[in-house]
Amino acid sequence: MARFTAKVLGLLAWLPVFLCAAPVHADPFFVRVYGRTYKIDPRYPTSEPKGPKPQEAMKALPSDLAKGPGFKPSHEQVLAEVEERVWIARTQLDEASEKTTPSRGAGTNATEVTRSLAARVEQSRSPEVQKLSDRHRALNLLVQELRRSMDLPVRTPEAGFSRPKLSPEIEADFRSLNFDPLEAYYSFRRVKAAFRSNDIQLLARVIHYPLLVTGKIRRSIRNRDQLMAAKETVLNPRIREVAAKSTFETVFVRDKGMMLGEGEVWITHDKAGFGLGAINVE
Repeated sequence: MARFTAKVLGLLAWLPVFLCAAPVHADPFFVRVYGRTYKIDPRYPTSEPKGPKPQEAMKALPSDLAKGPGFKPSHEQVLAEVEERVWIARTQLDEASEKTTPSRGAGTNATEVTRSLAARVEQSRSPEVQKLSDRHRALNLLVQELRRSMDLPVRTPEAGFSRPKLSPEIEADFRSLNFDPLEAYYSFRRVKAAFRSNDIQLLARVIHYPLLVTGKIRRSIRNRDQLMAAKETVLNPRIREVAAKSTFETVFVRDKGMMLGEGEVWITHDKAGFGLGAINVE
């Protein structure tokens, strides 16, 4: 299957839509992010697909991105804010793209699959997917500039979030329980971003089943279908607010995992790593 996939990707590499443009240079401009103003160097790295000029691309940034949080955030807080939004945009784009991914039936050859994938590229230009693509491009360009301004690697880390500067005390707390503090941090950011998105499809990607839900009735959500049916419960405003206000530096950690708020949200740990394991809706 891996060889087949590689062959298909090799064929698709010749499609014009995937051709990359040379870096674009223009006059610098400024963007307001999380209450702070940043200078943007309008360049597309060669890894970016063809598209509008950077200043035009930035018009697709979420309209509420400029709003300040009521305090002066650090550059690290601004970066974390944008990285969460990049994760949301990329994951929503993945969800939308997967819906148009052709399945390979018996007797389907590489040429037929290549044509199907090419058709998918055309379908991806639908208004919904195009909007997601534009938003992801804008946020990705912005986060690259933020990383560059902070002397961090511009390329998106494999984890999706920049490596944090954790205090020795925080690292010691996690290591005393045999937890990898970086793994815990990246999982915390993904769970937080999923709640922030208010998108049940994204929340499904960060859950450990069964998801324990306590409240007037105690129950276990054992699969994706049950999760979809419980959308209003697991994404209620109070739970989302707890997740939004939580910081990694202030989570309570024990052998079970990480507790957010007063126990409204638990990010638990098992052999597969960290994931959303329990919520308390009381």
